[in-house]
Formats: sequence, C-alpha cells, structure tokens
Amino acid sequence: MRIPEFIRDNLESILQEWENFARSIYPDAQQADALALRDHAQAMLVAIAIDLDTPQDARQSIEKSRGLADTPRRESAAETHAAGRLEAGFTIEQLIAEYRALRSSVLRLWSCQKGMPSQIVLDDVVRFNEAIDQALTESVARFSLIGQQTQNLFLAILAHDVRTPIGAIGMGSQVLLRDETLPSRFLKVATRIQNSSKRIDEIVCDLLDFATTNTGENMPIVRAPVDLCALTENLVEEARTFHPDCAIALTISGRCDAELDAARIGQALSNLISNALQHGLAETAVTVTLHGADDEIVWTVHNFGTAISAANQKLIFDPARRYALRSDGSRSFAHKQNLGLGLHIARGIVKSHGGRVAVESHAESGTTFTAWLPRAANGCGAVYC
Repeated sequence: MRIPEFIRDNLESILQEWENFARSIYPDAQQADALALRDHAQAMLVAIAIDLDTPQDARQSIEKSRGLADTPRRESAAETHAAGRLEAGFTIEQLIAEYRALRSSVLRLWSCQKGMPSQIVLDDVVRFNEAIDQALTESVARFSLIGQQTQNLFLAILAHDVRTPIGAIGMGSQVLLRDETLPSRFLKVATRIQNSSKRIDEIVCDLLDFATTNTGENMPIVRAPVDLCALTENLVEEARTFHPDCAIALTISGRCDAELDAARIGQALSNLISNALQHGLAETAVTVTLHGADDEIVWTVHNFGTAISAANQKLIFDPARRYALRSDGSRSFAHKQNLGLGLHIARGIVKSHGGRVAVESHAESGTTFTAWLPRAANGCGAVYC
C-alpha cells in the first residue's frame, strides 16, 4: 500500500498519535479537547495525500524540498494550524516537534505494510518528506509573521501611549525654565527633566523605526533637493556641542547636491557619529568625511578604539544578534548603555535610499563605517519611494 492510500485508510490512527503527542506538549492539556489537540492535522494529512498522488517533475521536487513549492493563494491548513498553535501558547520549538512526530508516526505505521516494490517505496518516502517539509515551512513562516506583527503592534501602542505623558513632561519643564524667579538649583533640575524627556522620545522613535526595518520593509522616505555639505556640517557641529570634550574632524569634497530625505539621512549619519564617539578612544579624534561623486554620495566615519572582531562585524547592524564573542569561543551578550538600535536604523535608512553600509575594523588602523548612497532615486521616483 502506497503512502497516500495508507494515510486515507488509517487517518484515525494517525490522528490519534498526533493527538497523544500534542497533549504531551500542550500548554493547557487538561482543558483541551480532542478537536483542539488535532486542530488542522486532518486537513494537512489529506492535503499531503493529494500532493503525493499529484505528478511532479524534478524541478518541483527540488523546490518542495527547499520549502519553496508553489502554494495556492488561499491560506493553507499548515498556515491556519500555525496561527491556532500560536494563539494556544505553543512555542515555535513545540510547533516543529509536532511535524517531527507526525513524520515519524506515518512512516513507522506505514513501514509495517508489506509487498510494495522498493522503487515505489523509495519514491513515496521522498515525496512524503518533501510534503512534510513544505507544510512545516508554511507553518513556521506564518508563526513567525504573526509573532512579528504582534510585536510591532505592541511597539506602536507603546509609542502612542508613552508620547502623551512625555510631551506633558517636556512642556512642564519648558514652563519652569521660563520662570526667572526660580532658584538656580530648580532650573538645573528642570533642565535635566527636559533633556530626559527628549531622550525618552528619541528612544520611542528608535523603537518604531526598528519595528519597521525588522520586518524587512524599507522605511518611507520623502526625497527633495538637499545641500549635503551644509547638512553634514550642521550634524558635526551638533555632535561637537553635545560632546565638547571629544575632537571631531570633518573633510568635505566633491558635489554636495542630491535628492534625498534630509531628515532621515541626518538621523543615519548622526547615529554613525554617535557610535564612533561612544566607542572611540577619548584621546583621538573621530573623523567624518563626505565625498560627492557624479553618481553617488559616500560618507565615512572613523575612530580608533577596540577593534570589532570579524565575527561581530557580521552582526554589528543587528541588535537582536549582536553580542560579544569571547576568546574561548563562548558567547555572551555585551553590556550596553542603550538599546543598540542606532546602527540598525542607520542601515535601514541607507537601504531605503537604495544604498548600503559596511564596516572595516582593525586594531592598527581603527574602525571605519562607510555609507554609499545614489545621488538620486533609482527607479522609485524622485519624490517618494
């Protein structure tokens, strides 16, 4: 008996094994009934049986084994199952374990059958594994997508709810600073309150930007003519004001005109400068350069300090994965003074303009972040992309 026929004839026994395994890992197994435990397993098994009976060529076989098979536009049973398991409190590891158990159950029960030619047996096993892998891919993708959407919704609600009281705190501090009758010690406190409220607002903005770029989407940008020389000079002067004890050298050459989102590009460059000031040696200068070529703009930000290892250079723009690699090979999260979103957001802004960012770091020559941007829009319009 071939696998698709075996699945149809033994559907109940397969579903019972699925139910038994689901009950062993279900977050609230005592309250769950058989319908909840089986969820969409029957629909998935029927879909797998139909798939095994459907002829496919070598290309389709390879695509399916990679989880890249063509799927109908309607939601598959595997995708619906993932959404249900996420709502029920399953982890992604438990979701994957269900498919592992399903694969094992079907093959173990089917192996008891006798009398099938070896080539048919081999073909069915290969096709069955491909179908399970495709279903698993669909489930994991949907599970991850819903989790990411939930996180982004949480961040959006957080930003909305936090900004109102922060705005009130900032306005209150401005009122206090305008009161000339207050003693100087109270004015100092009001200044600290105002600076802290601005910092919290910046953190909220960073969280929203992270939520946008973390989904793989480009940030919305509004292009307009901008004088990059003036923009860069203003950013460097601003950094010098906030860091009066640090030396910042600036070199500008080439054309300064471009069509970019000035606010976003300023945010990206400011993040790169702040990163260099934070990690550079106090006794050495941070060097910022701007060069405008005919078709692109190139910024570099250089500092001397502890070199970034080759392993960490691959992770430096990802705050969720960036951590220190010890010499013994073990891994530990680095201690930071902030959320570490600046480099991630800078890369997202540059990418939204059709550019790229890279880092080079050596103990002798220091660390250099370089951003390349096209001077004008590449196929996405001169105003908005």
